[in-house]
Amino acid sequence: MKNRYISAFVTSCFSILPIILIIYILSATGLASIGPSFKQWSDPKYYYLLAAGAAALILGLTFFQIGANKGLTKIGEYMGSSMSAQKNLFIVIIFSFALGALITCAEPSILIVADDVSINKFVLLASISIGVGIFVVIGIIRTILKKSLKTWYLLFYFIVFSVICLLQIDKNNHPFLPFIFDAGGITTGSATVPFILALGAGVASVRGGNQSKENSFGLVGLASIGPILTMTILILAKPSSFTPYSVNPISDGSISQRFVNALLPDFSNGAIHFGTLIEVIMALLPIVIIFLIYERIFIKLSAKKLSEMMFGFVISYFGLVFFLTGVAAAMSPIGQLVGTSLAGQSDWIIILVCFFLGLVTILCEPAVHVLTTQMEQISEGQVKKKTVLIALSIGVGVAICLSAIRTLFEFSIMWFVVPGYIISILLMFVVPDIYTAMAFDSGGTASGPMAVSFILPMIIGIYSVRIGQTESVLFYENAFGVIAMIALTPIIAIQSLGLVVDIKNAQALRIMRTSTQDARNSEIIHF
Repeated sequence: MKNRYISAFVTSCFSILPIILIIYILSATGLASIGPSFKQWSDPKYYYLLAAGAAALILGLTFFQIGANKGLTKIGEYMGSSMSAQKNLFIVIIFSFALGALITCAEPSILIVADDVSINKFVLLASISIGVGIFVVIGIIRTILKKSLKTWYLLFYFIVFSVICLLQIDKNNHPFLPFIFDAGGITTGSATVPFILALGAGVASVRGGNQSKENSFGLVGLASIGPILTMTILILAKPSSFTPYSVNPISDGSISQRFVNALLPDFSNGAIHFGTLIEVIMALLPIVIIFLIYERIFIKLSAKKLSEMMFGFVISYFGLVFFLTGVAAAMSPIGQLVGTSLAGQSDWIIILVCFFLGLVTILCEPAVHVLTTQMEQISEGQVKKKTVLIALSIGVGVAICLSAIRTLFEFSIMWFVVPGYIISILLMFVVPDIYTAMAFDSGGTASGPMAVSFILPMIIGIYSVRIGQTESVLFYENAFGVIAMIALTPIIAIQSLGLVVDIKNAQALRIMRTSTQDARNSEIIHF
């Protein structure tokens, strides 16, 4: 037990500290100062805030990794295995939809964005959660029926881009396209991913057949498609849903006050702020309730196993509370500060800094560690966690770099999204199926709370300085879309990794066959 906690703590330190170190270096060199004077140390409050935020992130990620293995993952596996054995398809549809919709409705990444954008919070949550619920059902039915994942991706992405075309030709609403693509990325975060991954693995273990490994993945990727469709339909049906985006000024307060404000609910002056204590309960409680109902009816676990899983949920709860409090109290204002300060540099420096920040941001996402661990376990060590993390880091680095270029030069996100998905779809036909499934899951997993609360405010901060405005619909068009890019490039990165592995295996097999050939084989007499 002690070794597991120590290992999780060390992993968390290596995940969080690189991005903290880069921020300090940026400030020390004057490229993106987060305080009035770092060298003179005249006002070090933001440096102390960053240190406090780092401590909260490390502690939170440590507990979340431990708790997810005991709680979220186990529940997903049990429910997936049980539902796949159900003969009544109606029960599968009802519980799959309820689980997908309810957990998404309270996903922390979505709650972070919902507090910032100028759209009714409940309308936004309802639209996204319905989309996820529907596609979780579709994904589970696909696995049960043993249908090709590639075919389903082709079908639904064709539908997505067909609907997107209707929005693209609408002069009034096409600026919201980047945010619509972002909606697919923010859906799958720290609470959603561990559960959906385990749910998919549980179904595949029973009904996946000879391709159970490949069918263990792909559900997260499918779930990310739903919100893009539902958000597009929402804007087409109700164009007045969005109003110009407004950049929130950084509040002035002590470090302790910032953490208290992030932690506790606040409903004063008409505000709706639940605080991380309530938001995390909202994220985890629906899963517990649905599971306990289903477990009492169909699974009926022993009291010991049930208590172990509930203990895992408690640990996950405190882990997410610490992590998201650090994100809200420290990383969001720091991200905006870095962006506004970085905006004064030349374009190539901004692009280069964004690339290096992208390389380490992915390591801070809690769900990424759950995904990469499951990849290594299901592939029986053939897909190394370290290798996947390197591929994801490069992918996210490129994503944030391209987002900075798009923001600085103000051109349509479609110039990146359309070629990107065409490449990923073409790669599906030459890459082993398991890498395609893992790739689309990686895309949804990479865009978690750190991307939402640090990278997005940084890009918004850069754009606000460059255009000299703090309120405009142009923010949706040119500053948003970074989450969509973070969700796209890892798909290509993991597929490319699969292609390289496939080529190496083919070369090794050819060498082995050549080495086993013997000239004397022609002398063998066959009867």
